[in-house]
Amino acid sequence: MRPPRLFVEPGDEARLTSQARAVARGAVALAEERVTVAVVTLTLGGRACAVEASAVERAVARLGPTASVPQASGVARLIAWVDEQPVAVTDLAALAGLPPRSAAALARAPALLLATPAGTAAVAVEGPIELAEDRLELVAGQALEGLPGVRLAGRLEGGAALLAASWLAACAGGGPAP
Repeated sequence: MRPPRLFVEPGDEARLTSQARAVARGAVALAEERVTVAVVTLTLGGRACAVEASAVERAVARLGPTASVPQASGVARLIAWVDEQPVAVTDLAALAGLPPRSAAALARAPALLLATPAGTAAVAVEGPIELAEDRLELVAGQALEGLPGVRLAGRLEGGAALLAASWLAACAGGGPAP
């Protein structure tokens, strides 16, 4: 994504001031310059959020049975079976700084399956999840109020926060967040 264009017209101080305030607020492109993106919508702590659909391999309405598997580091990792394949499970709410959900609650939660360097991983989300299209309104990585752990790629015209897919995949794969 490219940064917004800021047009400066000499002698039009009011317009320049307005544009500077818009940039400071994170407001960017004019309506005709906005890009339409396919997204998977979800909620996070009651807030409307989305992830670009191109980053999602698959979405499931219910994650299913989970098990805790010890790792070499001594820390256990939650695993679920999707299509009879084990996938690592990450709780999006816990990533965002909200109270982590129990394994039983995650088993009942919808999830997004993402490709990570370590293989496919599941991110348990709050539903409902839906496939939608929306226009990208803001291209700034502003934080969600009260959820400092979340990295954003922008905000959609409908008001949903667009989660940074690279951050989500890195966290789901157990690696450091980019």
